[in-house]
Amino acid sequence: MFGVMNTNAAQINLPAALIANGIGIYLMLAILFGKHTRIRIFSREESLYRGMCYICVVLSILEMAGFLLENRVFLGARQLAIVSNTLTLLFAIVLALFWVFYINSKLRIGYRQARRNAAVAIAFATPIALLVLANLFHPVFFGMDENNNYYRTNLFILPWIAMFGYMAWGVWQSYRYQRKADKRLFTPVLMFLIPVYLGGLLQLLFYDISLIWVSVALGLTCIHIRLQSEQAYLDPLTKLYNRNYLIQYMDLIEKEAQRGLQVTGIMLDINDFKTINDTMGHAAGDEVLRDVGGMLLRATENNSVIRYGGDEFVVLLENASPEWTKRTIDRINQEVAKYNESGNAALEISLSIGASVFSHTDMFEFFQDLDRRMYASKREFYISRERNQELSEEA
Repeated sequence: MFGVMNTNAAQINLPAALIANGIGIYLMLAILFGKHTRIRIFSREESLYRGMCYICVVLSILEMAGFLLENRVFLGARQLAIVSNTLTLLFAIVLALFWVFYINSKLRIGYRQARRNAAVAIAFATPIALLVLANLFHPVFFGMDENNNYYRTNLFILPWIAMFGYMAWGVWQSYRYQRKADKRLFTPVLMFLIPVYLGGLLQLLFYDISLIWVSVALGLTCIHIRLQSEQAYLDPLTKLYNRNYLIQYMDLIEKEAQRGLQVTGIMLDINDFKTINDTMGHAAGDEVLRDVGGMLLRATENNSVIRYGGDEFVVLLENASPEWTKRTIDRINQEVAKYNESGNAALEISLSIGASVFSHTDMFEFFQDLDRRMYASKREFYISRERNQELSEEA
């Protein structure tokens, strides 16, 4: 357990500790088994978030067990107390690692960078985790005296630093990538960390109160509330932004454009998407939409990617030069080529693409221009295909 050295069990406010941890467990169970979780397939980031909720429940139970066992003298009491406190430290480190992985997933950091981040986090956590396990046999971070009273060693601060250090690293990762990724709707990490840090500090200073895990539960609940609000701006199929987000975004851009901000839009449409649905089925069509969404995220380095409607997508680039816009379109086409050559595609796909610069304050005209340019590209696609068919028939 996190707290100052304790040699007198009477200092523990046991009813308050049980109530605080009970509230934390209740909050987590309400999130994990609420109506919104029924009959759902969870994404990776949702699974990581739920994992943190489960770990918080386990930590609350372990802390209650540690408090209940302290100063109890019966056969095996001391061993149970050591195990419960050891598992508390171990799961605290695991919780911090899940937080780092969640940040990586939420920000959609590139696969290679996410792997590097995970490798570094695990590399630093492993030695401390091994020392925590060694505490089962020797008081490395804490011990239990002959009266089964809990006390800390001078090294106890290490797992504490590891846990809160990784959470701080998550903050740094978030603000490092947030602007690049254009995550205007990403849940502020401070909503999670402020109650966690305050609760942890208070419990570090005052052993007789139990706040750390209920504070974690409160932070996770704040994230849950914000995530529910975010759902209104996300397309449920592709997990991209939807038209609601686009409208909000463009309302802001109309004001920013007057201050010199330039926005370039790229509109994309999947060619012959109706044929995919008719020949392969709507499930295959949905899979193609998800795949295209993933290609756009990779190709555009996580700029704002919106499912505009049906099989149409919009990418918004801020202050992008014509060269950068062309490079982005080239990367999109490269992603499509890789997809078609991978052997995983049941049917080859192609995209019609149009680009336009929002250099005025008329949003309707901006999207009309995008539409015209995208459909001009689509006409070229069909004309080229008909020409190729005619040449093939003549041959």
